[in-house]
Amino acid sequence: MKKFTSLIFKKIYDECAISWTMELTFYLVFLLIILGILSGMVSSIAGIGGGVFFVSFISLLFLIDIKIAIDTSTFIILFSSFAGFITYLRQKRTSIKLSLFFSLFSILGSFLATLLFSFVSIESYILEIIFAVTLLIAGANMIYKATKAKNVPEIQEVNHIDFTLKNQDQKATFKKAIPLFMLAGFTANLLGIGGGIINTPSLNMVLNFPIHNSTAISTSIIFFTAIYNTIIKSLTGQIDYLIGLLIMIGSILGSILGAKISKKMPKNYLQIFVSVVLIGLAIRMFF
Repeated sequence: MKKFTSLIFKKIYDECAISWTMELTFYLVFLLIILGILSGMVSSIAGIGGGVFFVSFISLLFLIDIKIAIDTSTFIILFSSFAGFITYLRQKRTSIKLSLFFSLFSILGSFLATLLFSFVSIESYILEIIFAVTLLIAGANMIYKATKAKNVPEIQEVNHIDFTLKNQDQKATFKKAIPLFMLAGFTANLLGIGGGIINTPSLNMVLNFPIHNSTAISTSIIFFTAIYNTIIKSLTGQIDYLIGLLIMIGSILGSILGAKISKKMPKNYLQIFVSVVLIGLAIRMFF
């Protein structure tokens, strides 16, 4: 275990030594932190990991290869989702027991992705196409949910989650959700996203959790899955720790702020705004 830990820190040190040779200006540092704050805040409110923003910003604004952007995004998500997880835990909107249970299937999906892509190599342009399609799907899904919920009173249950596998109906619906949690973990590993664009609808539409609980539990699942993904990426990937650390600082602040304001915030207009941004990024990624 000691040797394994030393290997991780040695790789981080070597890559940091390379990253810190980049010339940074005050404006670049400020831009990275601001992007982190905005991404973390929106992601925490929407119950997504933020990777759809992190990968887009890193690859489009800084012209960094998407494979590096994906690995760096995974690193950022670990810390931003942890901040959101702690905040939601204090608000009693999430459950450690349920989050860990659902995370087992998400981590299994990530493990399958690790196993598959250790034998199969994917070109950067293919990843860009897959990522752009994912952005389009996420944006369209948010528009659909916002439109559907426009005239429906929003249910907010923040102190109690009624879910048990002893209930036959809930057991049946949970079986339908298992492949979705695995898919979330698989895409998180492949694309450097949190998987919340799959987790949140699964919790809300399949398991019938209230939306505020769904976003909170989704953030918790993202955190536990990101622990595994970050370890794997730090050993086998290419994390840009310089850019990652700066965006991470902002994303942690944004995640805490977003988790606090989301409790009373109507989500419809925010979802439409975010969906337009995602679709715009997708179109830019295609070209």
